Amino acid sequence: MATQQTFEKALQFDLKWEGGYSNNPNDLGGATNKGITQNTYNAYLKSKGKPTKDVKNISDYEVKDIYYKNYWQAAGCSNMTDKFAILCFDTAVNMGVGRINQFLKACEYKYPDKFLLARIRKYNEFAKVASQRAFLHGWLNRVLDLESFIS
Repeated sequence: MATQQTFEKALQFDLKWEGGYSNNPNDLGGATNKGITQNTYNAYLKSKGKPTKDVKNISDYEVKDIYYKNYWQAAGCSNMTDKFAILCFDTAVNMGVGRINQFLKACEYKYPDKFLLARIRKYNEFAKVASQRAFLHGWLNRVLDLESFIS
């Protein structure tokens, strides 16, 4: 079972790839900071009874709390081996929690390389939309880095 230490490692990996503030008009997630979209941040603040604010101003504590609750816990990562917890967490962050089961089925719940291959196929599918092609190279580099990270 994956531990809090595994979450911390996975979080550091993801933050390296998610970077800082971005508001690329072609990014379907919209304004994003450290991988957290404005919509996700608004929902988080509302759940805490706080007024919304610009995602540019998100704190490191809020980032970690959102990643833990909305992605790590929502994806069930604590109930997985370290490798699959990291794979599923990164996938949840980058593609949404809802895609994880699709990739777990594709890898028969046991082959990390098949999980990554299913993810690559999905990225190629995304890149068929002209506005998303510019992101393909970065997505594929992320998968290669993830493969190295879990090895």
